[in-house]
Amino acid sequence: MHLAALLAEASQAPPDRRIQWRDRIAPYGPRAIEAIRPWLASPALAAFAVRVIERAGESGDRELATRVLRAARRQASPPIHADIDWALVRLRPVRLTSPVEPGQSVPTPARRERRERPLFTIVARRRAR
Repeated sequence: MHLAALLAEASQAPPDRRIQWRDRIAPYGPRAIEAIRPWLASPALAAFAVRVIERAGESGDRELATRVLRAARRQASPPIHADIDWALVRLRPVRLTSPVEPGQSVPTPARRERRERPLFTIVARRRAR
C-alpha cells in the first residue's frame, strides 16, 4: 500500500483504532515524517503524528524526527507537550560513558561488600544473653 493511501486511511480511522496505522506508515522513514508533519497542528491527529514520527525516527532518521518534534513543541497545545517530550526522550541516543574495546567486558557497578563475621562470634553473643 502506498504512503498516501495509508495516510488517508489513518486520518479517517476512529481515534481508538488509528494507532494500527503507525507501524504501516513509519517504515517510510523521512517521507512519513514529512508527510505527517502537518498533522501536528491538528488537535485530533497530533498525538498520532507524534507516535508515527517517533517510530519512524527510531528506525531511521532520528535527527529529522527530533528536529520536527522540537519545532512542533513550540506551537503545540499543552496536552501534546507531554507526548512530544516522551517521544524526544525515546529518540535520544544511548551513549556509553566510556568506550568499550572489543573483547572488553562492560563494567558493572561496585557492590557494597558485606562484612562476614565468624559463626562462633554470633553463637557466643547469643549464649551471653
